[in-house]
Amino acid sequence: MNLTAVMRILNEDDIIEANIRHHRSFIDHFVILDDGSQDKTLYIIKSLISDGFPITLIECDSVVSDERGRNTFLYNYASQKLKANWVFFLDADEFIDMRGRINGMKDFIVSVPGHFESMLLPMRNYKDTVLDNKDEIIVPNRMTWRMREEIGVFKVVVRGQLSGNIHIHEGNHTAYRNNKELDYFGGSNLCISHYPRRSGWQDIYKWIVMRLKITAAGKREVDKGTGSHYIAPLNTLLRNPKEILENKWFFNQTPNDNDVEDRICYEGGMLKYTENVDYKEKCIKMVLEYAFSLAREFGEEMDINESFRTRILTKINTHMER
Repeated sequence: MNLTAVMRILNEDDIIEANIRHHRSFIDHFVILDDGSQDKTLYIIKSLISDGFPITLIECDSVVSDERGRNTFLYNYASQKLKANWVFFLDADEFIDMRGRINGMKDFIVSVPGHFESMLLPMRNYKDTVLDNKDEIIVPNRMTWRMREEIGVFKVVVRGQLSGNIHIHEGNHTAYRNNKELDYFGGSNLCISHYPRRSGWQDIYKWIVMRLKITAAGKREVDKGTGSHYIAPLNTLLRNPKEILENKWFFNQTPNDNDVEDRICYEGGMLKYTENVDYKEKCIKMVLEYAFSLAREFGEEMDINESFRTRILTKINTHMER
């Protein structure tokens, strides 16, 4: 039984080591596609590879969003090259909660009826609060408060080596063969513990960079609705920055009646390469790094593509003449 986890990541140096160590107890191989991290993410992954962790690292910088293409590439890589029996689609901030699985993951996998070609695991969102121990660098140990109710969102796990044209859609929530959703098993008591926001500053960074990547990919990507949940908060930041930047609650959240304290059982042990992160400093640096990456791509296109250069300069001159 070969269980492979695949991830697309970008600037996740505060959480990627804990994620890999947590899942190592039942994942046989990790395939990580890095979108162009500028923090210590690559250093951490390469250090874990040197320590013997079964990781395939693929560095493929991209200033635009192409989730469906990259997700599908990762499935095919794990399925065809690694001969995975099951492919787990995880983000760096997602941890499979193994509580309730007495006999472990592989015994559970074997029990899934053979006619199911995928599984859906429900997600639970955890939040950063003023009660978090800021000195704790293991995110699942630091962030112990989550929304009481499940959010109605699932992550897909897909059998490997399926026939036909398999596509994994945006967010890794669904899998399709020839545009028809795969039959899925939903009877698992496993779930995904999700840590999407480790700081208000990290939230701001994601709004900006992810919407810029989607916008830079053009109308076809925008029209898919990819990352639409970033639009409203980013518009607030653009329209009235003080509404967010001077909002003490936004940066110092407290649990409320809709939350419950429910720390997962982190199974990865101590971290070796992860350091405490100043999220405000990282937000500024990563937004600037992405902005310059995008500008460099634009500049290269101006240099090598004469029709593109002519179109841009014509547009500028037209505006000047108005």
